[in-house]
Amino acid sequence: DGWSGFDRFLLSEDNQPPSGAGLSFGRGAWLLSDPCRYIATDVPVGPSIADFVDAVAEHPLLDTTTPADVTLAGYSGKNFDLQVPADISTCETEPGNPSSGPIYRPWEPGIYAQGPSQRWHLWVLDVDGTRVVVQSTDYAGTSPQRRAELQAIVDSIKIEP
Repeated sequence: DGWSGFDRFLLSEDNQPPSGAGLSFGRGAWLLSDPCRYIATDVPVGPSIADFVDAVAEHPLLDTTTPADVTLAGYSGKNFDLQVPADISTCETEPGNPSSGPIYRPWEPGIYAQGPSQRWHLWVLDVDGTRVVVQSTDYAGTSPQRRAELQAIVDSIKIEP
């Protein structure tokens, strides 16, 4: 109850700040040298888990925790958090869509922050040679109950290659 899914996303009833939560799946990608500038990807990243994790963790404009070894859904990889800045008001808007509001986007293809101070919890897994990024998101105002629900969803993930 209280969650809806579409495409590669699972979202709480209100995914927006200050109390939303969500889950998405991707592959990781090339990084943007400035996550507040809506430009083409300009920091190439190789295909491995280490390539992506190291590039994100070493990016001078990204605030991350230290990556740690993890197993999720029976696959090994790395887990770390990325903290979106509290002020993203100076970030650019989507070209041709000024009503989009400021967009903070560390990599492409990928998702962008749904608001300031969003936390991204990342599991970067090697699924039979394919990099898979599981990303749960929340905010400081997300309730402990919603966080527990989200973690239970992550813990229940099954990946069938």
